Amino acid sequence: MDTARIITATPPPRRAGPTASVTTPAPGSSGAPAAAAAAARPDVDAQRTVRVARNAVSNYARFFGNGVVSFLLTPLMVHVLGDGGYGLWVTVFSLTGYFGLVDQGLRPSLVRYVSKERAAGDVDALSRTLTSAMLLYSCAGIVVMGATFVLASGFGHWVHLRPDQIPAARATLLLAGASLALGFPFGVFGAALSGLQRYDIANGLGLIVLLLRAVAFVVVLRMGGGLVALGWVALITTLLGHVLTWRAVRRLIPEARFSRRFVDRAHLARIGAYSGFSFIAAVSASLAFKTDALVITGFLGTAWVTPFALASGLVDNARTLVYSATWVLSPTASELDTLGEKGKLHAMLISGAKYSVLICWPVLFALIVFGGCLLVTWMGPRYESAARIITILALPTLIALPQSAASSVLFGVSRHRGVVLLALLNAVLNLGLSLLWVRPWKLEGVALGTAVPLVLVSGVATGVYASRALDMPFARYAWNGLLRPGLVSLSFLVPALLLRAVWRPIGWGPLIVAVGIPWLIFVVTTWRFGFSAPERARWGQTIPRVFGWRRVPRASGVVQ
Repeated sequence: MDTARIITATPPPRRAGPTASVTTPAPGSSGAPAAAAAAARPDVDAQRTVRVARNAVSNYARFFGNGVVSFLLTPLMVHVLGDGGYGLWVTVFSLTGYFGLVDQGLRPSLVRYVSKERAAGDVDALSRTLTSAMLLYSCAGIVVMGATFVLASGFGHWVHLRPDQIPAARATLLLAGASLALGFPFGVFGAALSGLQRYDIANGLGLIVLLLRAVAFVVVLRMGGGLVALGWVALITTLLGHVLTWRAVRRLIPEARFSRRFVDRAHLARIGAYSGFSFIAAVSASLAFKTDALVITGFLGTAWVTPFALASGLVDNARTLVYSATWVLSPTASELDTLGEKGKLHAMLISGAKYSVLICWPVLFALIVFGGCLLVTWMGPRYESAARIITILALPTLIALPQSAASSVLFGVSRHRGVVLLALLNAVLNLGLSLLWVRPWKLEGVALGTAVPLVLVSGVATGVYASRALDMPFARYAWNGLLRPGLVSLSFLVPALLLRAVWRPIGWGPLIVAVGIPWLIFVVTTWRFGFSAPERARWGQTIPRVFGWRRVPRASGVVQ
């Protein structure tokens, strides 16, 4: 369980990118607009590239911040609360966490339309979208709060608790539900930041709130506080985060108006239709990756869950690394679609897949080659056999995970229905095959039940669908986005296999050395052969601008 996610009550951003920009002709010119736009275009592209990169970097900063907080806080919480108290805390937030699927349905629609209307400069439509979304989010919050009351009323009957635990459990559940319910209407502003392509701001505020909450947790625990006190801290700091986000959005788009007269049936219907498919996608993803433990428990017993969870959790970390980079593409794709930049959409699709491969393939190769050594070092020799599960899950992920860039782009341009249906098919096949193969092949059967639809549906079928939806030859996408960077990534795999053939690195120091040597070879090879000369030059300019070491050029005639 990721404690950082539990104490970070405001959800991490799922989409990111630069603030939308629209080229406008210079006043008083006749033939000049086209020339001015053409001259401004390189600067617009530079701004867009820097913002996408900056947002991805900020996503990684928040990801690692969550990891550090989780690593430091978990032992303290277990020590002070005890196994029973900490387990109850995890259970409460796991239950309310399922309500977050509603947010995963609503948020992408708001990201899509805010970025589109901002790029088009349509202030009236932007105000209608935000106000209508506020109404929908408020209704969702009311439903979540009602469901929380129902859960709290019967919590002692549905979950095995000691009588003395029930009052604190119910109070904590109500506080967690209130935090989530209030987060829905306020979540409009967080989603708006994503649509405005300012994940750097969203992540910066998120890190501030995370730090404040962590400090408050430590103070409360040191003073002997329990679950209810921690629940109040989570609620108060969550509200603080929403207030900071609201102020940021108001400063970025002061022209937007919130009023009952902007509630619009057409906008409600549009957001609702988009959100319905997004919700199905969120549920499908949850089913695909969370039902394996239930299948194992039902057919093999709870003791079999631990090695599978360890293996799948390591592969999930690679998935999170890629998602942090690819989900920043959605609002940028929406902007490009609004501006009619079809060629740049194609380039974004290929680049997204390419960089996903370069990010995740070395990580997955490291897990395949050194997974057993990692498990022995981390958990002890008894879990080394779970390395087989790592290999079964990691191999199809090599193909499926880079398609997250395609999914993000398709969500950004409202051509995501096929992606959603494929995600649903993947979830159904995953469950069915796992049930079919769990008895004869046990854990390996469950892993294969996940792996087969992952490579065929989430991998190959999604890539083919994305290419057709964006009118691009699949062969071009597969070669430039997957195979070419994949060949470069072999510069990690080959030396890693050679090292593993002569050495069994057990211990953190040996593991770091064993992974570090192939990684250095991979980095040098990628820079020399994975990037073209223009790409190397562009990254040489972009990296200093991302970190503020060099100013980003401002294009004349561009509305930020």
